[in-house]
Amino acid sequence: METAAGQSSAANAPTVAELSARALPLVAEIAARAAACEADCRVPEESVAAFKATGLHKAMLPARYGGYELGFAPMVETSYAIGQACASSAWVFGLYMAHDWLGALFPKEAQDDIWGGDPDAVISGSYAPIGKASPAKGGYRLSGRFPFSSGCPGSDWNLCGAMLPVGPEGKPAPCFTIVPKSDFTIDWESWKTVGLAGTGSFDVLVDDVFVPGHRVLSFADATGSTAPGAEASTNSLYRVSLLTNVPFSLATPSVAAAAGALQRFVEENKVRQTHGAVVLGGKKVADFQTIQKRVGEAASRLDACIALARRDVVEAEAEVHAKPAAEARTSIAMRMRNRRTQSFIAQEAMTAMNLLFDAVGGRALQRDHPVQRAWRDVAAVNHHISLNFDAVMSMYGQHVFGLPPEGQY
Repeated sequence: METAAGQSSAANAPTVAELSARALPLVAEIAARAAACEADCRVPEESVAAFKATGLHKAMLPARYGGYELGFAPMVETSYAIGQACASSAWVFGLYMAHDWLGALFPKEAQDDIWGGDPDAVISGSYAPIGKASPAKGGYRLSGRFPFSSGCPGSDWNLCGAMLPVGPEGKPAPCFTIVPKSDFTIDWESWKTVGLAGTGSFDVLVDDVFVPGHRVLSFADATGSTAPGAEASTNSLYRVSLLTNVPFSLATPSVAAAAGALQRFVEENKVRQTHGAVVLGGKKVADFQTIQKRVGEAASRLDACIALARRDVVEAEAEVHAKPAAEARTSIAMRMRNRRTQSFIAQEAMTAMNLLFDAVGGRALQRDHPVQRAWRDVAAVNHHISLNFDAVMSMYGQHVFGLPPEGQY
């Protein structure tokens, strides 16, 4: 049965608002673990367990495995709530939620492999098609080093990009493969970064592992709304094009981190006073008009960012739900607009973050200061290739001018 955007076809499923609200009680405990998350370069097991206990990871899980098929709105709200305390945790949990949706694009046999025995299984992944694969009876033999597999320490499966001979005339084409934890190892020395350290985006190593043919999904099917899982589902949610909504799991934590930094900035500067090095000592920092202006501008930019993210995911789903499931496709215009928004809000979050960090004072240079961590995390988000501002905005401009777009959409 078809569903409208934001509604679920699953029996006894919560509403978007009810499910999204479950993220809020997690914030305090995740904030308490934020420093350890960064120091250990992974989201703590306790945080992953608490996240799963809320059922948030079931937002886009197919109903046949106990999921809610609600759409991407709970992912945006979860990332925004948790990211104000810990951007790394928000990044990982957002991807776990998005990857339930992506896993549902694989053939049903693969979905049974992933969730048939464990409906709480979560998926990490490395999208770049750099794996080496050779045909084998019933599938492929896969080897490779798969970098930036965010959340792999706590995941049960990993998406591994590879070039496979599935294109016209057997020509190699970019594909996702998916392998269980028993088939990959983690290079624990491969992720030591200055930002988003807690995402645990380690390299995953696969050595001559057999991947059944049903655990393969072509990138073209994922972006073209023609994935096998979508063909097998009556819910048009799985017809949304891959890059239309998934990258909001990457962009939203930057907005959230800057919003959390803004809260901390205001709290500290309500009581902070100058010490006389530049202006007379004992003057309240909050009395400076320049500080007031920075707060107002940062708040305005961040409010606009989260409003755009919320709008875009809902409208993208509404577009596919408006058509019969078999005919539902995400339009090129929608794909381009959402890609533009994803890059734009990450950039705007960095602008807002710099407004605050440039005025926060020397104490924020301490590595354990939350505003300093947020500053590094927001900068790290903007280094993700999918959010590259120049590339994405140029691609959007090419589309508007009727030129062939150069990039991923």
